[in-house]
Order: sequence, then structure tokens, then C-alpha cells
Amino acid sequence: MKNLKPLYRAACLGILTVTLSSCGIFSSSKKTKTHASKSSVKPVRIKHISQQEGGRELILQSMDLVGTPYRWGGTTDTGFDCSGMIQYLYKNALDVNIPRTSRQMAAASRSINPKKLKSGDLVFFNTSGRGISHVGLYIGNNQFIHAPSSGSVVRTESLDKPYYAKRLVKAGTFFD
Repeated sequence: MKNLKPLYRAACLGILTVTLSSCGIFSSSKKTKTHASKSSVKPVRIKHISQQEGGRELILQSMDLVGTPYRWGGTTDTGFDCSGMIQYLYKNALDVNIPRTSRQMAAASRSINPKKLKSGDLVFFNTSGRGISHVGLYIGNNQFIHAPSSGSVVRTESLDKPYYAKRLVKAGTFFD
């Protein structure tokens, strides 16, 4: 039994690390804490396309991703984490480079009233108890699309769902 204790501890630590690192607590490239303050992240503002056109293109491309497996650190259509999916969508739909983590995205976005969300805006959540740790793309009708967690797939959700309603901490946009 003594030999199982270190193995059990290591397994628990691994699970905890994956859970906390999901979509923003840790950077996937260095696996070190990422502290994205407003001063360290440059604002992103989209001026080359209207919000209506850009939002429509983001929605069209995001619907093609529904059912894609969640993969921690994933940034391609073979598997995504939440921020990897958002980064992929903005690059492929609008040719816009945005930060990698949900915290950095929140810092680079302009805050908006959640009641004024438009297609293509972002919704940020505190799912870890440590600040912004999850992001989704608003698609209209109080719905958003996201890569929720390990073992799941990209899907749409309602902002009215109690889990997300309680954890929504910011609505943001990159559109000017």
C-alpha cells in the first residue's frame, strides 16, 4: 500500500493540473502561470469588417466545429480547448490574430454590457474560482459556442443555463 500513495498523489496532481489549466490558468506552450494584465496585453480592435459581417462569418465557421473533440491545448480542428477554438475561429474567419488564453483575450477585448451582446462577441467565465478561465463565442439568441472540458465536444449552450449564468464575468468584443 505504501507504494500506491506516491502514484495516487501523482495521478491526483495530474488531474488537478489538467483541470486548472483548461482554457486560461496556464499557457499551453510553457505550462507556467499566465498573468495577463491589461498593461501586458495589447488591445485587439477589428476595423476591416463590420461586426454584422464578421459575426456572421464567425458563426458559419463555428458551426462546422460542433462535435469536434475537446483537447487541452488544442488549436486545430482535430481538437480544441476553449481559447484555442476562439483563436482558430478569428484567424480563419477574419484573418485576425488574437491572444492565446481566455484571460489574455479578456484583457485584449473591449468590455460591453452582456445585454448588448452581438454575434461574434465573446463571453468570459470564471469556472476555476481563480478569475477568467473559460471563453465562448456569442452566436445570438442568448446562445454561445464553446469547447467545454475534457471528455466533451464543441457545442452550443445557453447563457441562461444556471452553471454559466452564475459564472459569467465579462462580455467583450474585438469589433470597433
